[in-house]
Amino acid sequence: MATLTAPPLALRRRWPGPFRLRGLVGHGAPLLWTIVVALPLILLIVNSFNVASASQSTRFGLGNWQQAFADQATVGALLNSLSLALVRTGIAIPIALLMTWLITRTDMPGRSLVELLFWLSIFTPLLPLTIGWILLLDPRFGLVNQALAQIPLLSELHFNLYGFWGISWVYLASTAIGYPVVLLTPAFRRVGAAIEDAGRLCGATLLQTTLRITFPILAPVILLVILISLVFSFQGFEVELLLGEPVRFYVYSTRIYDLVTNQPSNVGEATALAFIFVAWLMGLALLYRRLLRGKSYTTVTGSGYAVRPVRLGRWRWVAGGSCLAYFVIALGAPFSLLVVGSFMRLYGFFQVPHPFTTVHWQGLFQDPAFLSGVRNSLLIAVASSLIVVVVYSAIAYVIVRQRTWPARASEMFAWSPWALPGILMSLGFLWMFLLTPARTVLYGSLLGLIVAFIIRGSPLSTQLFKTGLQQIGRELEEAGRMCGASWGRAYRRILLRLLAPTAVTVGLLTFLHTLYDIPTAVLLYSPASRPLSILMLEYSFSGARERGAAIGVLITVFVTIVLLLSRGFGYRLSREQV
Repeated sequence: MATLTAPPLALRRRWPGPFRLRGLVGHGAPLLWTIVVALPLILLIVNSFNVASASQSTRFGLGNWQQAFADQATVGALLNSLSLALVRTGIAIPIALLMTWLITRTDMPGRSLVELLFWLSIFTPLLPLTIGWILLLDPRFGLVNQALAQIPLLSELHFNLYGFWGISWVYLASTAIGYPVVLLTPAFRRVGAAIEDAGRLCGATLLQTTLRITFPILAPVILLVILISLVFSFQGFEVELLLGEPVRFYVYSTRIYDLVTNQPSNVGEATALAFIFVAWLMGLALLYRRLLRGKSYTTVTGSGYAVRPVRLGRWRWVAGGSCLAYFVIALGAPFSLLVVGSFMRLYGFFQVPHPFTTVHWQGLFQDPAFLSGVRNSLLIAVASSLIVVVVYSAIAYVIVRQRTWPARASEMFAWSPWALPGILMSLGFLWMFLLTPARTVLYGSLLGLIVAFIIRGSPLSTQLFKTGLQQIGRELEEAGRMCGASWGRAYRRILLRLLAPTAVTVGLLTFLHTLYDIPTAVLLYSPASRPLSILMLEYSFSGARERGAAIGVLITVFVTIVLLLSRGFGYRLSREQV
């Protein structure tokens, strides 16, 4: 017996946990990263108390806060945002759980195609997609409403895309369901069939096994996705602006946008108002931690996690057909209008003589700004995705395996980039760059945009790696260490392989998100570093909407190619058995 227990003890003395090291690596590095991630938020907090005008020196007071919370329009906008968040999330999450289960746990035909279409749905740019929906469902000239007017029994029926339910529909048809499915898929695939078989052996039905075993054991990732959905709903901007402004339906983000863009602008009041979102986010984060405290959700152990698909019988074709029908309506219809609009002489005007032309595409490819935007976007996306995977996998390891106060601080402040809407976070990055000695290198440069996107990706990347690590038992690392492997070798050969599906998800999310993210870059770019997403925005609001639609088509096609290429690597890894 002594011979069996001696090697683990010896190895434990020889190989202390890498993040238990004293000094900079153990405590300083997490603390330093916490400061970097939280600095834009700190600068915004400080400036929310600055009541001086732009031409005056700094003067602190409470005027911005008093003015922000005394406005009745602000209260109405906050209630609208809360209602949208709860309704959209309440509808989207049950549908997303069903879709994810069908994709990962059943023999539904076409499930790989359905998964790809969900990826495509979350990366189709919302700005041109919303314009496509306007052309379909506008109450005055929408094509669907015009078609219904020609049918005698349906002539009184019409759709109104503007307002609460129109905004909700656009999100449900694009990202509100797509994001949860993409985020839930890796975790669902790592629930071993043995866990579900145990419930079936005890007499549970398929539905009981799913509701009482599969979903509860995935509580960390499900709760995380609910939290992310609520946060994303509060941060929504483009759709709310286009579909809310015509009917005077204002939400939290558009109210802040008005304060920032009004002449003269009131950045101090907007910053003070933004901290309602901070309280909302911190409350959700604390609730998330409280619900999961003291519980174990390990689903990957030394026995592996082989998955056997559930047979749906005759319902498999109904399920597959319903999923594809959803995409035909939710994605195919507006994207078709986007493609058609890029070839129109005047976007949306079908009655003009010779309505279609290729002149806009020719002008786009001849525009030097377009070629520069393509190069800038690819450089930013590649650099950001690679650095994010390396940095946040290490930070998540610190959070999960080490329980020192710098690790806990890193976990809490990892959410800070989502503590504010994108346009105010962009302002925080701007202040951070201007206050550093390297401001000439960071401001208006590709490097500055890369840094901003890396920091902006902190919440999602950290939490995805964290939930992935929580599913991996410590005995797998310990087995490698007992065989004489160093921590680095065990990390590369065991943990990283098990984390490969999560790493692919994080890398692709970062890469593709940078291609169309507008708020993060809107205050940080220069003509030399302008990404393609900003050029699309400029085209769309400068009378060249046809070129903006063309860029939207190109981004969507590029995203599709990237997703197809990734399947041979990332999705194969996610299905491998340990």
